[in-house]
Amino acid sequence: MQIEEFTLERIQSLYENLVEFNLSDSGVHPYSLKELLTPQQLLGLHEVELGYGWTNGGVELRDTIARLYKDRDRDNVMVTNGSAEANFILVMTLLEPGDEMVLVVPNYLQIRGWAKALGVTVKEIVLREDLGWLPDLDEVRAAVTPKTKLISLCNPNNPTGSLLPRETMDALVDIAREHDVYLHADEIYKGSELDTEESISFADLYEKAVVTAGLSKAMALPGLRLGWLVGPAREIYETWQRKDYTSITTGALSEYIANIVLQPAKRAEILTRSRRLLRENRAFLTSWIGDHNNLFSYLPPRAGGMAFVRYNRDINSSVLVDRVREQKSVMLVPGDVYGLDGYIRIGIGAQKHHLEAGLSRLADFMRE
Repeated sequence: MQIEEFTLERIQSLYENLVEFNLSDSGVHPYSLKELLTPQQLLGLHEVELGYGWTNGGVELRDTIARLYKDRDRDNVMVTNGSAEANFILVMTLLEPGDEMVLVVPNYLQIRGWAKALGVTVKEIVLREDLGWLPDLDEVRAAVTPKTKLISLCNPNNPTGSLLPRETMDALVDIAREHDVYLHADEIYKGSELDTEESISFADLYEKAVVTAGLSKAMALPGLRLGWLVGPAREIYETWQRKDYTSITTGALSEYIANIVLQPAKRAEILTRSRRLLRENRAFLTSWIGDHNNLFSYLPPRAGGMAFVRYNRDINSSVLVDRVREQKSVMLVPGDVYGLDGYIRIGIGAQKHHLEAGLSRLADFMRE
């Protein structure tokens, strides 16, 4: 099988742990176990048996995840090793060679890579800054054909931080329902909305919606590698059959902690921390861009731990990011990995002093 390089993940894995200031992450500064759990819960970790668990996720955890959604139960949930595994088995379950998929981009392009490798035709709907980084619904309608099996998007969006209005979500559901196609939403940033209450899930709007989510981004717990799929029971059972060929089961310690942090009060506490940090950093970035408006501009993100920033310099974004990393030890994400050169993605989920120092070095580079 030929598969395209997943450039975003390749450059991050190569360099993000080698720089002084990593501003390439799109999540929120992670917790330590000591910060996250009570002393009694930490002691409970000592009692967890390190054996194999349920291959589709422990019953208690699946029940906990199901309660995050309307009218769902454990049979609608598949627990995975991060949302990346969820995305992988989604593709391997719903798509076949010769199918078509409509993909809203920019996006986390793992699904595109796997679908193309499988022999799926991927038709891209490109978001535009002048439309607020929201999809043109007429373009979506025009892209759907009798061969379309799946419409896929990320909400809130990576890398732009845009957030679909409810009327746009309803319109996308109407398109999917009219053509009887699956609608996939990557909702890993759900809960990090900065100006509104938490968005409704597509799983609560459409009977053929399949959502991927997890603890890595809004929940600030990427080290647990805990994700999930929620969708129709039959399709979720089929993803279980695919998971038998991948990682078998998630880690016992991760499931123990996940079941704690996804309880309503603890989840609300974590998301409140995330939003507080992101709002503070977004305000700082907005002020910083205002002070450097001859060099940068952007549409402020409405959710998520990243901002998609346009720069005013005649240089390829990957070249720019490489030079900033090499000369200033600051890691950013180039826009061309999303197919949008002339932009950089800046993570705003870091601790504020870290963001301030990294941006100061970026400004120095741009002035040199």
